[in-house]
Amino acid sequence: MGSSSEWKAIAERSQEALNAKIPQAWRLPRYLLETTEKDVTGVPASSGILSEKELTITLCDATEIIQNIQAGTWTAEEVCLAFCKRAAIAQQLVNCLTEICFDEALQLARELDQYFKATGKLKGPLHGLPVSIKDHINIAGLRSTIGYCCWADNIPKEDAVFVKALKGAGAILFVKTTMPVTGMAIETVSQLWGRTKNGYNRALVSGGSSGGEGALVGMYGSPMGIGTDIAGSIRVPCAFNGLYGIRPSTRRLSYDGITSNVKGGRSIPAAIGPMCHSIRDTELICQVVTKAEPWKEDPGVVQKAWTSRPDIPRRLSIGVMEFDGVVMPHPPILRGLRDAVEKLKSAGHDVIAFEPYQHQRAWDIAYPLYYATGGKEMQTLLDATGEPWPPAAAKLSANPELRELPARELYHLFNEQDTYKKEYLRHWNDTSKLTSSGRPIDALLCPINPCASYPHDFLTWWGYAAQWNLLDYPGVIVPVGFVDKNKDLKDESYKPVNDNDKVHHELYDPELWHNAPISLQLVGRQFEDENLLAVSAVVDEVINRR
Repeated sequence: MGSSSEWKAIAERSQEALNAKIPQAWRLPRYLLETTEKDVTGVPASSGILSEKELTITLCDATEIIQNIQAGTWTAEEVCLAFCKRAAIAQQLVNCLTEICFDEALQLARELDQYFKATGKLKGPLHGLPVSIKDHINIAGLRSTIGYCCWADNIPKEDAVFVKALKGAGAILFVKTTMPVTGMAIETVSQLWGRTKNGYNRALVSGGSSGGEGALVGMYGSPMGIGTDIAGSIRVPCAFNGLYGIRPSTRRLSYDGITSNVKGGRSIPAAIGPMCHSIRDTELICQVVTKAEPWKEDPGVVQKAWTSRPDIPRRLSIGVMEFDGVVMPHPPILRGLRDAVEKLKSAGHDVIAFEPYQHQRAWDIAYPLYYATGGKEMQTLLDATGEPWPPAAAKLSANPELRELPARELYHLFNEQDTYKKEYLRHWNDTSKLTSSGRPIDALLCPINPCASYPHDFLTWWGYAAQWNLLDYPGVIVPVGFVDKNKDLKDESYKPVNDNDKVHHELYDPELWHNAPISLQLVGRQFEDENLLAVSAVVDEVINRR
């Protein structure tokens, strides 16, 4: 076991080295660094660091950026410089980065511009697009730490398969982003990199475990981020930061080349996917990395081409679930969901009430599978430098039910999972009895979390996210608005149905949550990812009038 002070020295050295890579000209004045304002999303525009053109560039989605580079309106260097500046500002305000490669990224951008000028050709469909990458997705020569002090200098020698596809398509990987030491969908905080905050409301979390990506892309410090999801870790940060994203069915996109604290898990595998500013960006990345034929290198990927915008019914059948029967969502989530329902009905779509099917049972199966080793690997990595658990993760590790499971119990849980998946499929198919079309629902619209983010160090209910990981159903996040303290009053008449529900109900304070993004989740059936994105595009257009 390391000494009690060893981890502190490592963390201090790592953070100082990281922040030294921010050029002096891009450093915020003291009054902005010390502001007590919760919402800092306006700081990049008021800081004077970015030009008007750079502000315009950074507010575009990835598709529009690529179109402008291809048309010659913007150079790759101009785009890269704009996002390097904005990422530097985001780091100073919300602490979201683990690696900074501004100089290398700008040099690559210049080379791409020279190639385009000389040949009139593009390096690929993502030519010149800056992309940020979650910490534990391996990039050769850059650190993959998962926030552990003992892995502060862990430098993979080979790119992840997903990263190879991005590079091959002409993307510029310019920063890596923070995640919690557990690698799970809780708050993004570690002793190594510190706490990542939410730019819309710094009193609230940015989500986890891809919380650094959520915070950075939410601050428009990157047009596109790549995260991973085993219990909501793409969808939750997208929701808390007003972004679009997909947790695809596992094995649709390559997860090969990920640094992990626990390897070999099969029952609830993780997925990898984009976090961005539009549905079309989400589709673009899925299509590009699938076109690279990752199955030629990763045997875990399904050999299936990506079908862009498949035909779907003109009149959709959308199921709606407000409450999973375990923890009631807060008032702003319910308002966002009910407003969406009214807009879908007005647009002529078929909306039906979807009854949850034993969601507490799903969690009771999932939780021990997530921690089948009892968390021993995580504890060993912390002990190597004497590093303590971060607060929220400590609550998880202190659970007396957390223990290493023998093979007999694992097999029992695998069987319970298989049984539940079969029952849930039957439950989903039975919605055909309720729809006007006579077919099962095209997608399920529901919360992704009971809260529109939550306070630091709080341990939230994961059920709205982890439910679909257990079933391996894809999920897409669509932002629908912001919390309004004057509209989203606390429901004092509500009677909680259990202790967990009571804790969440008592937590809600309209003043605290004011201005936090409100987002919803659309869920589809396994391997129907393209259909789900096509449905999501229609729902997004109806709700947000895009």
